[in-house]
Amino acid sequence: MNIQFQIRELKNNDRLRRQFAADLEDLNRLIAVTAARVALQRQAGITPPCQAVVMLAVPGPHIHAAARDYTWTATWRKVVTRLREQINERRRRQKARQKGKPRISAPMSQNAGAKEASL
Repeated sequence: MNIQFQIRELKNNDRLRRQFAADLEDLNRLIAVTAARVALQRQAGITPPCQAVVMLAVPGPHIHAAARDYTWTATWRKVVTRLREQINERRRRQKARQKGKPRISAPMSQNAGAKEASL
């Protein structure tokens, strides 16, 4: 998975970046993520000041989430929770669609097909 960080008005904190990347890798175990774009921004005149926006490139429509809070930990926890909820909802809908599909039986062997054709 390719992860791109865009960080504005935030001291570059390697510990936070590693934690964010580890959390995204955990999400990758739930759904195949080919790329992730993470935008982190601290805005001085706005309350709450910390904002995170994440877009995950996955098969089908991309998944994205955004959150704001007073600390980076709380902001990131909200974003990851929202992404996880979207992934779980997508999986639930896929399973529901698969349950409704009729099962197609296995194809007949070539010998059985040839016997029926000769009858």
